[in-house]
Amino acid sequence: MLVNTPEHRALRKRVESYLDGEADPGLAVAVRRHLAACWACSVDAEWLALIKSALVRTGTSRPSELLLARTKRYGSTLQGRQ
Repeated sequence: MLVNTPEHRALRKRVESYLDGEADPGLAVAVRRHLAACWACSVDAEWLALIKSALVRTGTSRPSELLLARTKRYGSTLQGRQ
C-alpha cells in the first residue's frame, strides 16, 4: 500500500481505536491487513501498544512528563514520513 493515499490516511487514523479494541469487526480486519502490509504504520502501532502497555503496568492513566516529551520528539520524526 502506498503511503499518503486516502485509504492509507484513513486506516492510519484508526490504528489506535483498533489497538484499544474499539474497532468493529470489519474495521479490525482492514486495520490488521493494513498493518501487515504497511511498515510505517506497523512500527507506529507497536510504539502505541508499548506506551499503552506501560501505562497499564504503572496503573496510571496519564503518561509521565518524560514519556510525553519522548513521544512528542518521536512524533516530530514521523511527520516527515507522512
